Amino acid sequence: GTGGDYSTLQAVRNALVANAISGPVTFNILSGTYNEQLLLNEVVGASATNTVTFQSADANADSVIWETTTNSYTSNYVLRLSGTDHITLKNITFKSVGTSYSRKIVLTGVTDSVTIDNNKFLGYQGSSSSNHVSIYGIGADAAGLKIKNNTFTDGGNYAIHLNSNNSSSSPTGLEISGNTFTDTYNGIYLQYYDEVTIRGNTIKGSYMHDKGIYLWYCDGANVIEDNTIYAPDMGYGIYLYYCQATSGSEATIANNLINVEDYGIYFDYYNYYQNVYYNSIRVRDNYALFTYAGSSNNTLINNILLTESVSIPAIHIYN
Repeated sequence: GTGGDYSTLQAVRNALVANAISGPVTFNILSGTYNEQLLLNEVVGASATNTVTFQSADANADSVIWETTTNSYTSNYVLRLSGTDHITLKNITFKSVGTSYSRKIVLTGVTDSVTIDNNKFLGYQGSSSSNHVSIYGIGADAAGLKIKNNTFTDGGNYAIHLNSNNSSSSPTGLEISGNTFTDTYNGIYLQYYDEVTIRGNTIKGSYMHDKGIYLWYCDGANVIEDNTIYAPDMGYGIYLYYCQATSGSEATIANNLINVEDYGIYFDYYNYYQNVYYNSIRVRDNYALFTYAGSSNNTLINNILLTESVSIPAIHIYN
C-alpha cells in the first residue's frame, strides 16, 4: 500500500515471480481499498516451511478491501490461484458485487496447502448462477485446502463451489470449519474430494434456498459435524450423492442442528457406511431423513427427527 515496500498487489506478484523465495514470507497489507485483479501461479521456492502469507497489517479484515469492479466472464475473479502452493490469505475482505459476475477467489490446477483464514466475502445477491461464487474451483485439484473462520455474506449459487475433476485419485485434506454463511443462496458444494471435514459452520438466512451442504462423489471417512443450518426456505440441509465409505473407515454425520423447509438429511443414490449420530432435525414440509436406492450399511443412532407435515413421516428409507 501507500508508504509500503510495494505500492500495489501486482507489484508484490511481480516480485515473487522475478525473485522466488528462500524462506517464509509475509506481506502485510496496509489499510485501504485495492481495486486489483491478481493471477498468482506457482511461487518458486515455496514449501511447507517457506510459506507465503497475504494479510492485513492490523489483523482486521475490515481494514483491507480487496475488490474488483470488472464484470466479465473471462476475468471473473478477484484473486486467481493457478497451481499455487503453500499460500495463506488472512484477515482480508474480498468483495465483488458485479450483477453478472462476482467470483472472489478462483482455484485452478493442482494446488497444495492453500489456507483461507478469517476473511470476509461480500457478494451479489440476486442470482443463483455459478458466476456468483465466493470460493470457486473447477479442475481444482486442491490437496490440504483449509477454509476456516471466514464469513460469507450474500451471493448467488454456492458460497463455496469446488470440483477437483479428479475422479481416479481425488484430493484429500480439505477442511471447511468455523465459517458463517448468511444469505448466500446455497452453502457448500464439493465434488471429487475424499475424506473431507466440514465442522462447526453456521449456514443461515431467509435467502438460502437449495442446499446447505452438498457432497457429490466424496468418498472415504468424511466428517460432517457440529454444523448449524437454519434456513426457513431451504430445500435440503445435507445432501449426499454417491459418497462411499468402507467398513472400519466409516463417514460421520454427527451433532448437526438442522432446521429447513423440505429435507434435513437426504441420501441420494449409493451412499455407503455413513454413521448418522446425534443430529437434531426439524423440517416443515417433507422428510427429516430420506434415503434413496442403493444406499447401504448406514447406521442411525440417537437422532431427533421431526417433520411438521401432517401427511409425510419423519423418515423414508427406500430399498
